[in-house]
Amino acid sequence: MDINTYRVIVIPTAEREINRIYEYILKDLELEETAKNLMKRIEEIINTLKYAPHIFTKVERNYGLDMKYRRIVVKNYVILYTIDEKKQIVYIAHMYYKKRNYLN
Repeated sequence: MDINTYRVIVIPTAEREINRIYEYILKDLELEETAKNLMKRIEEIINTLKYAPHIFTKVERNYGLDMKYRRIVVKNYVILYTIDEKKQIVYIAHMYYKKRNYLN
């Protein structure tokens, strides 16, 4: 049985957002273990997206955007990503604090 796998790309904006969150938890909150656990969870999610990118929730309100986003809730954060079916690529676009209005 041939399983389709997707390539996962973290775009630079998302990479910066993830790094800022990591640094905030590590340095400002001084929670090294929490920061490491969050990064480990993000790696697990990326691995899951390679094989099952459609399992996470669609963002229903796209406010006229051409991109169709999906959302992953990870602890206090939301990861937004899109899927390019033709190229079989998942693009991780953003990571936000979940109480922030990330749809604006």
